[in-house]
Amino acid sequence: MSRNSVQFIAKVSRATARLVAFWLVLTCFVPGCSTPIFWTDNPVLLYLPGAGRRSDPIPGFITPSERIKLIEEKGKKGAKATSEEKDVLLVQLVQEYEKTSSPHVRRASLEAIGRISANYANPAAEKIFREALQDDEDIKLNLSACRALGNYASEGPIAKNKENREQRKLAIELLSARYRALPYSIAAGSEDENARRKDVRLAVLRALGKFQPEDSPELFETLELALTGEKLDDGALEATACETLAQITGKKYGVNGDAWLHYIAFARGEESKAPEEPSLLTRAPKIDNETGLFK
Repeated sequence: MSRNSVQFIAKVSRATARLVAFWLVLTCFVPGCSTPIFWTDNPVLLYLPGAGRRSDPIPGFITPSERIKLIEEKGKKGAKATSEEKDVLLVQLVQEYEKTSSPHVRRASLEAIGRISANYANPAAEKIFREALQDDEDIKLNLSACRALGNYASEGPIAKNKENREQRKLAIELLSARYRALPYSIAAGSEDENARRKDVRLAVLRALGKFQPEDSPELFETLELALTGEKLDDGALEATACETLAQITGKKYGVNGDAWLHYIAFARGEESKAPEEPSLLTRAPKIDNETGLFK
């Protein structure tokens, strides 16, 4: 090793040693700057320079992360609980949702309510779904509400019991009302706001894929609106509406908005004949010769 290299390493080592010594003095002796280098509860290690005691928990105080963990555990427990236990847990989660100002805790509560309610209809849960879906301040809460509603009335006994069709109808009405309430005009907000609105619309369309056309006439009406409404995006709304229609009808018209509009009209009795489904060869993706991409 050359002499210059040895001198450089020696200089770096001395500079590092000075910085460490300065930090030790600062943390151990200067009032107001005594931030410990490491935390410990060991009485012997507390005498070492730069050591500090761990903070004692505040009695009765639960950190947001701990609260969210408890909420998630209630949701998992409630999904497999009896009807009586579900009622108790839902009341607790509704109170958790209503009393907190933390958006993270609210979303966790909503997800847990949706998990429990997937197999159990409850008016308290429906009230929370409605409030969360109509919240204009927290778009992520809207997304959670869409997922919860999609599962709420489409899984378990609710989906299988014809007497519970009112729950599925209510879920479709709530989702459809939210879709229609979002303004279309670009002038209605900034680019970022319009992007968030599009995210909510996409979540609504995906949630509608959990239902059946006989649940409510609004199902087809909202999907038709997505196919014919003002196009302010890259076609994502139309493509998602086509995917949802394929999911709930079993038909294979692909991403062809005109064919789906024709089919909706046929389902309503406005057309005498359904459109012909394209062959498998026609539906298969093709490669653009110029770009090499699927089209």
